[in-house]
Amino acid sequence: MKQVKSSILWQKVILKGDTKELQEFALSDRSPALTLRAQRGSNSSVVVECSARKKNAYHMLKTALEPRSVLTLVFVWRGRQSVNISQQFRVDQGARLHLLNITRGSCVQETVSEVAGARGESRIDWIVHARGTMECRLSVRNVFQGKNGKGNLTIRGVVEEKAKVSCNGAVEIEQKASGTQAHLTERILLLDPLSRADAIPSLDVKTHDVQASHSASVSRIHPEDLFYFASRGISEKKARKLFIDGFLSGMLEDIPNDALRREAKVTLSE
Repeated sequence: MKQVKSSILWQKVILKGDTKELQEFALSDRSPALTLRAQRGSNSSVVVECSARKKNAYHMLKTALEPRSVLTLVFVWRGRQSVNISQQFRVDQGARLHLLNITRGSCVQETVSEVAGARGESRIDWIVHARGTMECRLSVRNVFQGKNGKGNLTIRGVVEEKAKVSCNGAVEIEQKASGTQAHLTERILLLDPLSRADAIPSLDVKTHDVQASHSASVSRIHPEDLFYFASRGISEKKARKLFIDGFLSGMLEDIPNDALRREAKVTLSE
């Protein structure tokens, strides 16, 4: 851990070994930057909690996965102030990344994952739940540079009240990344007449012999759906919660670490 002249803490962590123990880290106004390095052959489960008191604070996460390492990471942002978040990942040969972003506050967040080595995997799942007057601008790129890469990019969001969300997702397959399998899906659900969302998918393929696709949808809940619940004695408030839980919680099922999965479920239920 390094302290610079401004008393801001920059955390640097090496993830070692094959452990089921959940490792927890925090980003805050005084420690806004975290560098993780997953050592060769390691298998780690990590949760990073992000918080800020200063408006438009800047937080950064840099992560490098060495050959044949495995990292499952849940990144959580929730707060009243709007923040700027940058995430950078590098996945080396045979390494596997599973990132789950959970966004529950206003932000401008940019995520880039570069699969530099052959047979590298980069799976990115993103859950966003915006309400009130929240504004979330999300940008994510899954970039494949080595042969036989693999990775799905999935964004699911629920937007309530007067909140606004924009999602820019991109899959990029470079010239030397033949044999890559990569897919992009964006699905946003609007719960109120004044809620707004944009879902913009992008697919850039510069080589042959790949499997790639992209899709996006923004849909609204219909009054008939809520009436269906009301006819069975379920209040509108509870019905809305059932819609949200059902739409978002399915993305947690593939988290292999039990403690990490429970942590994510608690975050979504708050």
